[in-house]
Amino acid sequence: MNWRVASSINGGQQYTAAAREAYAEIARTLTDDASQLSGQSTAWSAAALQLGHHRVSGICQLVGSGMDSADAADFGADHESLPYQALIEHCNDNAAQCQSLSQDLSTMADLLIRAHSLYSQAEHATRSAMNKLLETAGTVFPVTAAAGFLSLAAGGVLSCSIRERRFSPAGALSSTAWAQEGLLNAASNHVNAKTMGLSTVGAGVNRSAAILSLGSSRLVNLVQGNMLHVDQVKSSRPVVGESHSVAQSLANLQRLGAQRRGNAGGSGLDYGTIAIQRYRNADGTASWLVTIPGTDGESDSAFGWPQNLEVMSSDAGQRMRGDSARLVATAMEKAGIGPKDAVALIGHSQGGIVAAAIASDMKNRYRIEHVVTAGSPVANHPVPNRTWMTSIEMEDEIVAALDGAANPANEHWLTIRGTALRDAKGAPPPAGTGEPRPPGAAPAPIAPVNPFASAPVEGAGERKEITHHLRYHQAAYRNASDLGSPAVQQHEQHFQAIVGGKLEETSYWQGRMSWGPPTALNERIAARMVGQQAAPENGR
Repeated sequence: MNWRVASSINGGQQYTAAAREAYAEIARTLTDDASQLSGQSTAWSAAALQLGHHRVSGICQLVGSGMDSADAADFGADHESLPYQALIEHCNDNAAQCQSLSQDLSTMADLLIRAHSLYSQAEHATRSAMNKLLETAGTVFPVTAAAGFLSLAAGGVLSCSIRERRFSPAGALSSTAWAQEGLLNAASNHVNAKTMGLSTVGAGVNRSAAILSLGSSRLVNLVQGNMLHVDQVKSSRPVVGESHSVAQSLANLQRLGAQRRGNAGGSGLDYGTIAIQRYRNADGTASWLVTIPGTDGESDSAFGWPQNLEVMSSDAGQRMRGDSARLVATAMEKAGIGPKDAVALIGHSQGGIVAAAIASDMKNRYRIEHVVTAGSPVANHPVPNRTWMTSIEMEDEIVAALDGAANPANEHWLTIRGTALRDAKGAPPPAGTGEPRPPGAAPAPIAPVNPFASAPVEGAGERKEITHHLRYHQAAYRNASDLGSPAVQQHEQHFQAIVGGKLEETSYWQGRMSWGPPTALNERIAARMVGQQAAPENGR
């Protein structure tokens, strides 16, 4: 594996102040002990160097002492030298052991902090403050902010290209990750102010999406038409298999998304296809899992690029008039999902935005229990409190930052943020293997072998790539699970309870756009939305 992902966790299970302080005290103790052991390692290394110096220079100088050669020979015959070699090796071994223990304790402290999100509240507050600062700066000084952002991006491209030894534009995403949300909000302020007046400054990215989609949707309708055809299609081989966990569902999502990239492998499925699975529970009730891939960009697909604006809109009716949302809503109705059936949705990119829109805007039609999103900007969607949200994002993928805000952090909304790390190259072998150290040499650095620190990215290339690919979100979730986080475990158990029954059916639904008036079903969905807005439910 060439890349790994280390995850941080925000939201989910909440601790009391006393419990949080107790975990923090353990982490501080581990960190202090690690620091002391590191100091002892340095002391042992210094002792080894001093012994090596004494061995070379000699504590008792025979040469130049005024003795003749005969006296020196007699003196040397009775002189006993210290076992320098054994002492030096002993010092080096102790230094290596202290350093190894120090790294272990430091890693344990880091894992404890990450698993229990000990500093997540402070990090969330800092991130929100930084976003607000950047938003203000970008609103008041747009030219300066844009120039600074472009300079950061150019520096990232240059730095990454030097490391990769080839032109690497992905470096721009990494170097600007910390500024993306705030400056996107600043850009949205200018769009809102110029189209709707100064009173809309601060209304957010979703308000800008609503404004922009008014024009983009009309243009898309001219190009690909506004009639949506949703048909059930067959697969010649299993693509979305039985799933009883978030990790399995992410793997199914990845396989279904591969069909739109021409990697069908003879399945017969194509782009613009979602999957709906029915599970039969022990008590005889039915539950459902809806799997929604991301944008495919095909000319007659409901999951084109412009549709992202519609489903990100701040207006509920506009979200549900989006072609991709209509496809999923139509397929759910045709599949026979009942109003009392428990439903879980999982989506990547635009698929996750649609899942959040369905949970927000069809809450009176369906019992949406859990939504899992991967790389989806959904922070501003009014998801009701009864729906559990598990959001997986990558630090530098930019797509998840398009909402211009951090996700809510509460018991029912869990956010896992992954950071892509290059796998260590040429790391020394574990102790007891490989070439022995030369006598008197400093202790070799310890290889990062803790399996919980990060998770490998399956199928990642050697060079830096855009981390919006689903395999990075899969690695982020795997690492968050490996940490043993109670918040992740709680959300995992909630998801498993929905898909814990026996799989009865997997159906595939394909959407295509053409010219013509809206279908009767789409008109009913729009009418239903009007009724839902008349009796809204409190959201986050």
